Amino acid sequence: MPFQIVREPIAGPLSFARSDDAAILTQAAVLLAIGAQLRGDNKRFRVASGGPAASATIPDEELKLLGLPPLGESLGRIDSAHNRQLLFSRYKLPIPSPAVLTETVIEDLNVFTGVAKTHFTEGSSKSAIDLMEICLRHRNELVRVSAAAAYSEHSSELDRLIRILDAGTHSTENLVRSIAATALTFAAPDNARLKEMQGIARQSGATGAGHTTMLIHGTWAQNSPWWQPGGDFHTYILQSVRPDLYSKQDRFGWSGGYSDAARALAASDLVTWVQNHKEQGLDLITHSHGGNIVFLATQNGLDMGELILLSCPVHVPKYQPDMAHIHKKVVSIRVHFDLVILADRGGQRFNFPGITENVLPIWFDHFATHNPDVWRQHNVPAMI
Repeated sequence: MPFQIVREPIAGPLSFARSDDAAILTQAAVLLAIGAQLRGDNKRFRVASGGPAASATIPDEELKLLGLPPLGESLGRIDSAHNRQLLFSRYKLPIPSPAVLTETVIEDLNVFTGVAKTHFTEGSSKSAIDLMEICLRHRNELVRVSAAAAYSEHSSELDRLIRILDAGTHSTENLVRSIAATALTFAAPDNARLKEMQGIARQSGATGAGHTTMLIHGTWAQNSPWWQPGGDFHTYILQSVRPDLYSKQDRFGWSGGYSDAARALAASDLVTWVQNHKEQGLDLITHSHGGNIVFLATQNGLDMGELILLSCPVHVPKYQPDMAHIHKKVVSIRVHFDLVILADRGGQRFNFPGITENVLPIWFDHFATHNPDVWRQHNVPAMI
């Protein structure tokens, strides 16, 4: 079942003593955040985006709400085997052999709580590494996958992390699959599982104008029902928000691939689709990297009306709109501390002229922004 909506995170290490949805999601956020801190993501992102005024991958105010201590950038990979031996000895745990490194689950939540308390107190790279290492053995797959995603650039044992991420891509839970697949593209970009997850969803043809709003999905979502006719979000938008929503079989879709090349191809295809359908000036509602595809399309000459960005990762200046080709407003709607965007290493907020940000009082859930109940409860239609 999908995770429940979280309205407020659990500050400090207390989440590691619990196993409810809010606790599990907070643990995942802590792990992904410390991985980003050790990589120095905020520093690199601000340099690439144009200085301290640019959006950060981890907003400082949200780090404070989680209670996470500051953490400096870590250089290089650590000796994971040696570190694990010290860690397991400290907590009197049986030291696993290399053959069962990823299969040994620790059931005692006190172990995770103890390691978490040490990190929240010390705030050192050593305590961060220990927390990622121990959480590879958590009973919950989201916590394991988040630990592997965070640890993948710091551990000397990359193969075991790839196994955890690969397994996560087969999860029945959308959030787990998305974090695992996103992290896997950084850890093992040629992994065969990533190719399996892609597929061509686009349709061709030219049927003439008459529909002026369209949904564009994000990464890995080419076969997801929510954005297609009959899906819950498509039905909600059509019936309650935009009765002009494009619903024909030749609607635009793209491969869902996680790469610059896949997004560039999708942007080119989108321009062609709009030209063939004589739909210049249409409004677009996009999710995740679907928004960045539209940004690229505007740079290729796409003329459009309104652009609604749902949970869009910020990668300025690589992906940014040509505002001269957007003739209405650009509205961004997102949640606090989006876990998938953390795994994506993107920014959590736009600081770009002409883009209006709206942050819902929801934490962690990348997919909440295309949940019809969320739109109703928070009157999202009034924001657009």
